[in-house]
Amino acid sequence: MKKLMKSWLAAGILGLLIITLAFFGFNQGTDPFAAMSGGNWIVKAGSREAGPDVFKMFWNNEKSQLEQQYQTQIPDSELVKAGLDKQLLERFMASESLGATLEKMGLKAPDDLINKVLQEQLAQVPGLFDPITGQINQQRYAEVLQNVGTTEEGLRRDLGGKIVLNQFYGSVTAGLEIPHIYSATRAGYGLEERDFSYFVITPQSLGPVPPPTEAEMEAFLKANASRLMRKEMRVIQVVQFQAADYAGQVTADPAEVQKRFDFRKKSLSAPELRSYVQIPAKNERAAADAAARLNKGEDPAAVAKTLGVELLNNSDRPRDAIMDKALGDAIFALPFGGVSPVIKTELGFAVVKITKITPAQTATLEEHRAEIEKDVIAQAAANKAYAQATAYDTAHGQGATLPQAAAKVGAKVITIGPVDDQGRDPANRPVDVRPEILKAAFGLPAGADSGLVEVSAGDQFAVRVERILPPAPPPLAEVRTELSQLMMREKVNKAVTDRAKAASDRLRKGESVEAVAGSLGYSVVKLEKATRANAREHMEALGEGALGALYEGAAKQVLSVPVQGKGMVVGRIEAVRSGAQNDIAMMASQGRQTSAREVFQDADVTIGQYAKDRMKPKSNRDRALQALGLDPADYAEKKPEEAGKADKAKK
Repeated sequence: MKKLMKSWLAAGILGLLIITLAFFGFNQGTDPFAAMSGGNWIVKAGSREAGPDVFKMFWNNEKSQLEQQYQTQIPDSELVKAGLDKQLLERFMASESLGATLEKMGLKAPDDLINKVLQEQLAQVPGLFDPITGQINQQRYAEVLQNVGTTEEGLRRDLGGKIVLNQFYGSVTAGLEIPHIYSATRAGYGLEERDFSYFVITPQSLGPVPPPTEAEMEAFLKANASRLMRKEMRVIQVVQFQAADYAGQVTADPAEVQKRFDFRKKSLSAPELRSYVQIPAKNERAAADAAARLNKGEDPAAVAKTLGVELLNNSDRPRDAIMDKALGDAIFALPFGGVSPVIKTELGFAVVKITKITPAQTATLEEHRAEIEKDVIAQAAANKAYAQATAYDTAHGQGATLPQAAAKVGAKVITIGPVDDQGRDPANRPVDVRPEILKAAFGLPAGADSGLVEVSAGDQFAVRVERILPPAPPPLAEVRTELSQLMMREKVNKAVTDRAKAASDRLRKGESVEAVAGSLGYSVVKLEKATRANAREHMEALGEGALGALYEGAAKQVLSVPVQGKGMVVGRIEAVRSGAQNDIAMMASQGRQTSAREVFQDADVTIGQYAKDRMKPKSNRDRALQALGLDPADYAEKKPEEAGKADKAKK
């Protein structure tokens, strides 16, 4: 590389690169070469471009809220499958469009205000400032920025945007008052009262339900054949050639051990390492002055400071890590503590002082014998497996079937199956079979042999499909227990539903809830003054479905609604009336802030949509997924015509 960089070819390449960068320009705040590939923005709106760091911070904030809500860690891949990336990109485009619109209006946060807000926020971060000097800890600051997935530039940009938005919305909403009728309507809706009389038909109240008969199960199995259909299964024969089978039959050849050690000796040895300080000099005279002062025992840092240059510290460097030949030769010729004379390097003049020498360590065979012998044995075993596989392949190529070719070379044939393509037997139990073998077996017709399939060095196999069992419903004997349990559940559910229907029919004909419940042996529950505001109090007893039906139903309406895990709720809405006026007035007054917030949120959506319509933002989903460390190809969406072709191909 050093020789190439000195050649005319390198000069030509660098010249073209400089011209290209000058033509396209640099994409500030991002990769300087990004302009040549169209930039690396994820969302672009007007003059604003938001890159991976801003999107990642946006994503991490949303992900953190979801994980806190569900009290569990959620992989990025699962959130993408749920469509969170698309939702965030839409919101991201709206926010960037609004930012671009405000910038176009001339609204921008001044730097001194951003600095003030930034300092106030950083002051809340534990351990960020030195308690004695009051200076910021740069290493801790870098860790904080990395944890939130942004840079200082991205953080300042985010703060500036928030300052402008706060002032903008403060101006837009200043003096805005929500009409009393708005919050009053909400309060009236929430405090509307309902009286509900009901009883619960539970599975336990039905008494013993007879188990299904043999004839019923046969009929059920036949009627649900497609629902209970088992996958195609195959019986296969496998012959494997694996190095592990020969590991105990080979020994390490001493000559091969020595040969392998000689080949690896340099990489196993540790070279001499040197630590040194280097003072670059502007000219030869300054370098000579620095050398003289170092030889007198002056501190290298002080010498560099007086010369107006930066002291370079280098720790534990091997000779081949120092690219400049003159510099490397001088460093490795000095004793510990030695100071070099003036060195003419490829970049100018310099003086070095040696601060540490770590002697070279030459590897010996005895130190590494065990690991090298292990490698030699593994290779010898792999060679034997490969030789047997080659002999098998020759016999198979001459017309022998898999069992015949395996017998000729003394290889063992294993029969597996019936097994499906997921490695499960007819009872849905896992079978000990490698995925590579299943893949090969399910790509062959009945009676066919595969060729040798190499999984890795010293690991090959071949497979034969003995017979194919087409998809079919399972025999009753194999699924009797599971089928009986399934049918019992369905019979119980049907019995509960039938009784609930009969009871609700009687209520619709005018019978009272007490009369119907009493005749069936159930107790009536009286629910009075149930409101949407106190719905949580009744959630456990009625469940979400019955509560929803209660609050949306009309007076005298009969309800028959399933409650998960409990049975069916049957009852009548006895009365619907307005809540107490004083309570409505109080709730309306207390809810004005909530109502105002909802109106402001609606305004936010409207303003964001206006900004999007005006700026016509763009987003790049592939770059967004790459920012999350995901492969866009795994989440590519098929076009309708491609999906149609794929469906036809499957059929």
